[in-house]
Amino acid sequence: MPSIKLEVASIFAAGVASGVAISALLFKFSAQGLFTGFGKHSTDSKWIKRALDSDPPAENDFWVEVYKEPRHFPEMDNKYCRVIRFRFPPGDKTLYHRHRVDSFFVFFSSTKCRNEILGKPATSLEVTKGSAAGACYCMKPIIHKISNIGSGWMHGLDIEIKQTDTEEYTNPPLPESKNLKVIYDSKTAGGKRIRVYKLTVGAGESVECDFMFPRLVMCNKGSTVVVQVAGQDPATLTRYEGTYWWKAKGFKGIITNTAEHGDYEVMIAEWH
Repeated sequence: MPSIKLEVASIFAAGVASGVAISALLFKFSAQGLFTGFGKHSTDSKWIKRALDSDPPAENDFWVEVYKEPRHFPEMDNKYCRVIRFRFPPGDKTLYHRHRVDSFFVFFSSTKCRNEILGKPATSLEVTKGSAAGACYCMKPIIHKISNIGSGWMHGLDIEIKQTDTEEYTNPPLPESKNLKVIYDSKTAGGKRIRVYKLTVGAGESVECDFMFPRLVMCNKGSTVVVQVAGQDPATLTRYEGTYWWKAKGFKGIITNTAEHGDYEVMIAEWH
């Protein structure tokens, strides 16, 4: 009996020491800014255990809601949508997790991933920086895990739709141009439309914009821009790749990219 107690005590002490080292490592990552939202999880022992589990339990034994999955970070949450950032390096993978809210996705990096849905064969797909996709999870929830089998980071946003108009939305998409493209246009199983546009403003270029609807704007290529609206002073804003902002009011004005080199590029989403 004494030898058993001694062994347990030794294991406990080693576990505490490992926990201290792990916490210090996670704090270092957070301080370096490698993961948005990383710091708020760094003292959660359950999160640490999940995040460092190189061999998660079998598919029928364990899964979590997407909000608790350690490579997904719930960020903005308003009455219209919930924004969940996902970000993990090549060779990493998520735990099995459940999606059950109609969503669309945008990607800030390019890589290849393997999608394993419970009860179905695994599939591989390429994700491209600046692209968008969607899924009707309300009617068909899924439990899956994603493995990053490419050479780039898996980084993007999962936007859950929380509120839409009560009437059918019949407005056509904005007309496309050299600067504005529709990159995703679809309906949910409940008949609600989701559109994602891509606006590109070249270095030194000015573009007239007219977005008269509530929208989520997501920056795919950052720059410093000047925003001009009639009757108002110009505003100079620095936008960074991977950031986003919610705009409830319409916008009609001119956006100028002040950079000498490189595009300013944002994805603009509307849903009704």
